[in-house]
Order: sequence, then C-alpha cells, then structure tokens
Amino acid sequence: MAETKDIIDALSNGDNLGAEQAFKDTIQAKVGDALEVKRKEVANTFVQSNKVEDDGEEVWRILYSILWKGWA
Repeated sequence: MAETKDIIDALSNGDNLGAEQAFKDTIQAKVGDALEVKRKEVANTFVQSNKVEDDGEEVWRILYSILWKGWA
C-alpha cells in the first residue's frame, strides 16, 4: 500500500504518473478498509437480529407447549 509520503516523494521528484498511482493505491486501500469495517458491522447486526428471532421462536414454542398441555 502506498502512503502519503510516497505521493509527496513522487511529486517532488517530478514523477506525476508515480504520484497518481500512489494516490490511487492509497485511496483504494482506505476505501477497502472502510468497506471491511462496515461489512463486519452489518454482519454483527445480522447475527444479533437472527438471534433475537431464534429466541422469539423458542418463546412461542414454549408457550404453545404450555397451552397445549393445559388444554389436553
């Protein structure tokens, strides 16, 4: 991954194409890192939501069992 220092060094040496590539590499890495963080946040939210649904289904099974035994 290129860093800001690489961009500045390339510009100071007159290497505009190298600076452009270093800039693109830096931005690509930063966007990729941000997307990975967001992906993990969304995945954790999904897992927690799914757990609540599973717990809710279990509560309904227990209630149904209690009511069914009470009426049978």
